[in-house]
Amino acid sequence: MSYTKKYTFAPLPQTNRGESIKLGTDPKGKNFVYTNGKSVFIRDIENPTLATEYIGHNAQTTVARYSPSGFYIASGDANGNVRIWDTVNEEHILKNEIRPISGKISDIAWDSESKRLIAVGEGKERFGHAFLFDTLSSVGEITGHSKVINSVSIRQQRPFRAVTASDDMTVAFYNGVPFKYAKTIRDHTRFVHAVEFSPNGDHFVSVGADGKIFLYDGKSGDKIDELTSDDAHSGSIFSVSWSPDSTQILTSSADCTAKLWDISAKSVVNTFEFTSSSNAVSNQQVGNLWQGDWLLSTSLSGEINYLDKNSGKVSKTIDGHEKAITALAVSSDDTLFTGSYDGRVYSWPFGTDSDHTVAKNFNGENHSNQVVALNVQDNKLFSAGMDDTLRVGDLENKSFGGKLVSTGALPKSLSSTSGKTVIATSENVQVYDSESKKVCQQDNLGYAPTVAAIDPAGNTIFVGGEDNKLHIYELTGDSLKHIKDIGNHLGYISALAPHPTSNTIAVGDSVGKIFLYDIESGKPTIQNWVFHSGRITALNWSKCGQFLVSGGIDTNVFVWNQEKPFKKLAIKNAHVDAVNDVGFLNSSLSDESHIGVVSVGQDAAVHLYDATKPQ
Repeated sequence: MSYTKKYTFAPLPQTNRGESIKLGTDPKGKNFVYTNGKSVFIRDIENPTLATEYIGHNAQTTVARYSPSGFYIASGDANGNVRIWDTVNEEHILKNEIRPISGKISDIAWDSESKRLIAVGEGKERFGHAFLFDTLSSVGEITGHSKVINSVSIRQQRPFRAVTASDDMTVAFYNGVPFKYAKTIRDHTRFVHAVEFSPNGDHFVSVGADGKIFLYDGKSGDKIDELTSDDAHSGSIFSVSWSPDSTQILTSSADCTAKLWDISAKSVVNTFEFTSSSNAVSNQQVGNLWQGDWLLSTSLSGEINYLDKNSGKVSKTIDGHEKAITALAVSSDDTLFTGSYDGRVYSWPFGTDSDHTVAKNFNGENHSNQVVALNVQDNKLFSAGMDDTLRVGDLENKSFGGKLVSTGALPKSLSSTSGKTVIATSENVQVYDSESKKVCQQDNLGYAPTVAAIDPAGNTIFVGGEDNKLHIYELTGDSLKHIKDIGNHLGYISALAPHPTSNTIAVGDSVGKIFLYDIESGKPTIQNWVFHSGRITALNWSKCGQFLVSGGIDTNVFVWNQEKPFKKLAIKNAHVDAVNDVGFLNSSLSDESHIGVVSVGQDAAVHLYDATKPQ
């Protein structure tokens, strides 16, 4: 029993208003790298569907940079840790780890020999540190700033030089090696967001919140000129990148534009305008990179925009989730639907065209708060959110209709079968028909409902409660008739999955136990699926009904065989934090001996596994 992680559908870079983000370039030209949550994501720059995830940090990651050799990546986090790990092995073996400063790492720079690094950010004793990557011994002092350092760059030719940019509105220049403070540059009048040496080492530039761009000599640090133009940026400039030939720079700004500048002419060559969203703030450009022929700029919404430097237009935009994915549904053609913490819903047309899968935003009015649950039924997508609404979307048009249903209370779960939908809220249980009209509502339950499900025939409603029991109701007309209560779990009921063909239901609870009950007798038929160490977050049956997949807050996913209860497949550490939802693929990656498993979690990533069926 084994599995292979076949695909990782990566989230967008994590952004914060008023802060720049760092996109790391690959010296080999194949990938680019960025951070989200506690993970570092490496994406193929030509086909960004292809991605891998590094999960070594225990705190929120903030920046990741390739070494010039391409063999290592150094990544920093919010606790001040820098981890250096290899890019060659799939396991990304850790080479070294250091805590150079006491607060958040804002930026990291390598020297051209892939030996020395400078890490900068927030700190108490210091705001930056220079060290060797193998012995971690100091190779200089990063001083001269009185506030957080936002950016650092090292000249890639000897004699080495380094430059840093800070919230104290200054740029500091260092000679090296060892790196030693040389002078402070006070040309900016507001925060300095980014500094960058040109690839040939002749110049470096600084950009800041004052919307200004200054050009300096790379060896001496003397100012050469300010880049000004009639069509210059009108807002804060967050990021700057050099062209490979050192003749042009790309700047990204809060004025919702990215601009291409010619250094010798000191003028704007092209302006890229971003108006894809109705929310202008989300179009602010907060990060960029120039790698070979590829120019990328990142919006505050997290969208990665590919720029065509010749036409001055955006050639394509990579969309997706930025926050934790909290809900998952899989259609019969293996299209994935995901909902996230910030209310966004996306479709991923996986099917057979997997190498070109991109996230497509579900049109119409999305939720204004966390998506609690998604369900696909009869060519419709049912979505329940913490904005206390039920929304119904059309799968063909990938769009939510104008109609939304108020649940009147916080939804806890959603379950649909042909023509009926049941929702458990914090106060009651509600049943809707195919037109999303309320059929019945059961109040005064005598317990607090946590999850609800409906059997495939649409006649029986199952409700899990905080009283650690499963409550069974019969749907008759416009009312629910209580039939019986079964189970006496040690924790509250957290997940339900009625069997697709038999009179059986899988029940997961808050202490990590999964029971299979015969509904008629109320007795457990399987009660030894106890390998999760935390709350069960999701249960789903395979189409054939032989296999059950479970996910938990313990980061693990298990595939169980009902016919051979002692056989299981364990996918350990499937996500960095909790696994929030799981499912099976119907045809893709599935055959007589294999089955496709999909999971989503707190790391905002979608993972697809080619798993051997537990036999």
